Amino acid sequence: MRLTPAAANRIVFVLALVGAGVALYLTMAHMNYLALTCGEIAGCAEVAAHPTSRGFGIRGLEYIPTAAFGLFMFVCMAALSFVRASTRHELTGARVATGQLVLAAAAVCASAYLTYLEAFVIHAWCQWCIISAVVTVLMLFTLILTKPARQESGGI
Repeated sequence: MRLTPAAANRIVFVLALVGAGVALYLTMAHMNYLALTCGEIAGCAEVAAHPTSRGFGIRGLEYIPTAAFGLFMFVCMAALSFVRASTRHELTGARVATGQLVLAAAAVCASAYLTYLEAFVIHAWCQWCIISAVVTVLMLFTLILTKPARQESGGI
């Protein structure tokens, strides 16, 4: 099954908004503006207390919640979807779509690393992190399942 570029872009936009909402909640909770609630899975506090929850555990970035990087990625993805929908030039749309694909692939790699940490290092699960990872994977799959834009003859 292949999606039209317009349908895929709409799906990615909605997924980016959902992901941004989750990442905003996690960022605000990490900054102690909101309470972090776990619901069915009781592991959010352990995950939030791990050093990688701040700046991916990288020295110098520890004052930035890792969720803020996710928020930035989701906002960028939504902005790229908006640009892609509003452009009238096929080449620009194709370049933006490629940018979305690269960004989504990088985000899936980051999510995979963080999920690995939850499973094998922290030994606790955060339902919000899992939702964010699933949304990121769905964005990548949506972009992969997009029909290529029609090729113009005579050009590279």
